Amino acid sequence: MHRSFALVLCGALALAAPCVAAANAPLAGDTFVVDPGHGTRYPDGRPLNVGAVAPDGVEEARIALAVSSDLAAQLRAAGARVVMTRTVAAPYRVATNKNADNRARAALANRIGATAFVAIHGDSSLDRSAQGTSVFWLRSNSEPLAAAIRTALRPLGLGESQFRRRHLAVTDEAVVPAVLVELGFISNPHQELLLTEPAFQRREAAALYDAIRRTYGA
Repeated sequence: MHRSFALVLCGALALAAPCVAAANAPLAGDTFVVDPGHGTRYPDGRPLNVGAVAPDGVEEARIALAVSSDLAAQLRAAGARVVMTRTVAAPYRVATNKNADNRARAALANRIGATAFVAIHGDSSLDRSAQGTSVFWLRSNSEPLAAAIRTALRPLGLGESQFRRRHLAVTDEAVVPAVLVELGFISNPHQELLLTEPAFQRREAAALYDAIRRTYGA
């Protein structure tokens, strides 16, 4: 093997193992907080922050949790540490104030020094023709991830609703890179159908993972 070619393949045989490890775990050493929107209840079990519900009963909170769970699995497979604010095993958070609960989730990302905080939601409108994904961020350290997510979601064909800086409870609170993603409109009959399909949920999770890997991967 020519030396120049060997350099391309990590420089020397002694470096081969670390290079293979980096390829297999591009997010090793990173920590992500994945926040499936809504799903909060009062201590007595009453709903506090349930999110949008489509006319036929499809819940934003369930779609957000499904996509978040798929995303978390992909991030962990890439070597990252993932903290989820709710899980399939524990699908509800407990709180007494919705805004305080929203801020607490972003504050968690600050406290653990997360690489990034990603909040996942589904959109809704009284106009059933409204469609498209949205990506919101606030601080300049969040813009590279927001732009990468915008690009990664485009091939899904949902269209774009909004892409802009926005003051929200989580974006105001987070000092680590933070984005809030609207996966599409559950109030739109066509997009609701897509968003409830496990195969499409996995495609959305894969798009989010790809954006994160491109932004932070080794």
